[in-house]
Amino acid sequence: MDQQVTKNEILELFPFYQRLSQTFQRELLHSAELVALPKGAYYFEEGQSCSNIALLSKGDIRVFKRGETGREITLYHVEKGETCILTASCVLGNSTYPASAIVDQDAQAVVFSAGLFRDWVARNDEIRHFVFETMASRMARVLSLIGEITFGKMDQRLAKFLQGNAPKINMTHEEIAIELGSVREVISRLLKELERKGAINQSRGMIQIFPESF
Repeated sequence: MDQQVTKNEILELFPFYQRLSQTFQRELLHSAELVALPKGAYYFEEGQSCSNIALLSKGDIRVFKRGETGREITLYHVEKGETCILTASCVLGNSTYPASAIVDQDAQAVVFSAGLFRDWVARNDEIRHFVFETMASRMARVLSLIGEITFGKMDQRLAKFLQGNAPKINMTHEEIAIELGSVREVISRLLKELERKGAINQSRGMIQIFPESF
């Protein structure tokens, strides 16, 4: 972990922290624990209890659901200045984690125990507002994802995904399939068609994207 990054600098990334009283800021700062989350490590696995909650200062945690066949679909990513709302929900509801979360890019964060977090949400309006606001925003995105999967065409979803990551993306066909809730064979076929049209150019593990050609 970058030794120059302090707990206070991480907490300052979150607007709710800046609005807290000095007393509450000191309480959070004292209770926070600095952690490093290496790429490939599980933040939580499905069915685990949520003993803590993290506020990220860098990196990427991918939250996903895996079916009985092993097929995965990405629900959302947790990045700099965010927290995992499923974790917050589990902490507040004393329930187990309903999905899986893996570190996609080396991350660093401050973490708080579940008990402390529940107490703060109960006692402080700013922290409670942060949780509800994050929950509403994330829920809207997940509902949008469900709508796309249920009613959207995969070729349109893939085109939208690629255009949103222009001018290039470093992902394999399998990784894109997981991100979009599809299978590698379908994604490979659609990418080949886009390449034939001149909308993309593929090389090993990398796709160059030409948005104007879509």
